[in-house]
Amino acid sequence: MVDKGQIQQWLDKLRAGMLVEDDLQQALNRSNDEAKRQRLLYLHARTTGVDSEILGMALVENGQVLEGPDDPTEWPYNSVLEAIDDGWRVIKFPEMALLLQEDKTFGLGCEFILEKLT
Repeated sequence: MVDKGQIQQWLDKLRAGMLVEDDLQQALNRSNDEAKRQRLLYLHARTTGVDSEILGMALVENGQVLEGPDDPTEWPYNSVLEAIDDGWRVIKFPEMALLLQEDKTFGLGCEFILEKLT
């Protein structure tokens, strides 16, 4: 993946009149060779609020489902908001309809699904 530092170097070379075809070919090769992969983060929260405490988590990465550590103090995030602040994007909010009857639970009503492209 082309990082910001590399792009800045190319901009500097362009401004100095030193950008050459090979620089642009290098950028094109990097963008084609490194297709972005989707990572999914499942966070089961105590409530539907993004600042709610996380009760469970799982990560889907490189074709594998990875459960979070058993010890919650080792989880990378304590809330959905912390994950958002780290660049994760929410793609599914909790299903409020699953929470309408307090005496019955239907699945993980407070589950957030987030994605990050790498």
